[in-house]
Amino acid sequence: SKNGETEERLAASCFTALRVLAINDEIVQTMVALGVLPTVTGALELSLSLDEPPTKGNIDENAKKYTKQEINITHCVKFNGRKQRLAAATLGLVRNLCGNDEIKTNLCLGSGSNSVDSPASVAAFSALPYIFHAMKVYSETAIIQEHACGTLAAMALRRPANARAIIDGDGARLILTAMKRHEANVNVQRQGALAVRNIVSRLLMGVHDSGNNSNLTVATDSTAFGSEVTSIRESFLEWGAEDVLRNIAGRNQGSVDEAYAALRDLRCPVSLVKFDAQDLRPQGSSRFKSNVSMGAARTMMFGEQHNSNFRPVFEASEGLEDGVDDAMVTFGA
Repeated sequence: SKNGETEERLAASCFTALRVLAINDEIVQTMVALGVLPTVTGALELSLSLDEPPTKGNIDENAKKYTKQEINITHCVKFNGRKQRLAAATLGLVRNLCGNDEIKTNLCLGSGSNSVDSPASVAAFSALPYIFHAMKVYSETAIIQEHACGTLAAMALRRPANARAIIDGDGARLILTAMKRHEANVNVQRQGALAVRNIVSRLLMGVHDSGNNSNLTVATDSTAFGSEVTSIRESFLEWGAEDVLRNIAGRNQGSVDEAYAALRDLRCPVSLVKFDAQDLRPQGSSRFKSNVSMGAARTMMFGEQHNSNFRPVFEASEGLEDGVDDAMVTFGA
């Protein structure tokens, strides 16, 4: 109906505005206190209710000259287009809300609508099934795939239990499918590679950590340990993660760093390659030669030159990696 269309357009505009406002933890917590979590979950569910059948009330008078089949097709395209805009706006907001660790866990795992311990404004069912469903229904829409991958990347950051829920829900396949389908979209490639990296690294970190996270089953003996590591890696490798990261995301300047990090954490053989002015200069002294060869790229040797501060021994700075990852998820870098 016209009223339904107006309400959906208004909702999409409101969620877009809220996404722009949700730039820091204080604002996000205020939104949650005002009841945004159940609202976004409900909006995601609404955005996935497609193919509303045309009725006398929702068919325009000017469309009467068309056949019944044409009316159905035209109406469904317009109707689904509105749903698509609502899904994109809602997922964009969810992505920003996931900047808060507690809130993203509620959105990923759910807190239960009837929870005694959680106020009604915070309690919500898991949004994860709706995110996965949106990735399937709107598989050709790049902005929805970008927001979905970015949301999954944020959910997995510092939260192994969330990462496990994403894998168990078929998230690995959906992320890689999005990256394959949108090869030329750097934002999808970057967020997809970041999601792979965050999910894998947090789960492997949880396996190495002997019991610090009570939400994650930790393998203690060497056989179980090896089996768990293999299972985590295979969740992505069986869907072609290495090829996607190496030959699609890894060939794009805007996503090469995330692709490298994901391949590294998947324990795939990977090295950085660099070009310099000498490498790209045509061989031969004459600039008039028609057949010239280009210098080959060479494997980067870390610290080989122009880096007097290079440290041959790796010493992780406390909190640095998480801080960098958090900033990448928040600002889409």
